[in-house]
Amino acid sequence: MRGVSVGFVSGVELSRRLYDDAVQPLLSRYLPGLTYSAALIGVGSEVLGFDTQRSTDHD
Repeated sequence: MRGVSVGFVSGVELSRRLYDDAVQPLLSRYLPGLTYSAALIGVGSEVLGFDTQRSTDHD
């Protein structure tokens, strides 16, 4: 499949891709000029960028 990564993608990178590919275009289209912030919030290792391929197998 073109554009699909087979290897490990960190939670921060995955969140950035979701924002860039889906969230930001929708906000720009339907709410132009809106001032907002985006963040990855939670308690997992991915929030701080410490996730690994192994850490994705548990909550």
